[in-house]
Amino acid sequence: MLCPHCHAENNYDALTCDFCMHELPMTEERKKEIQFKKKIEKQNKFKKSMTKLIGISLGVLAIIAVVVIAWLIRS
Repeated sequence: MLCPHCHAENNYDALTCDFCMHELPMTEERKKEIQFKKKIEKQNKFKKSMTKLIGISLGVLAIIAVVVIAWLIRS
């Protein structure tokens, strides 16, 4: 979001300018944009957490498989 006063770039959901501290206008269009971007961020966070969970699960299964194979070979 560009500040209308100093033209500095701010985060899309900022309420005030980080540089000149003027209040940024909150229009209906901007509210919709913020809601949309937050929804996208939430979806991306969920995808990352699922990827980590699947990776950890596969890693644990691989370790268990190695231990079982080693135990079978030793027996």
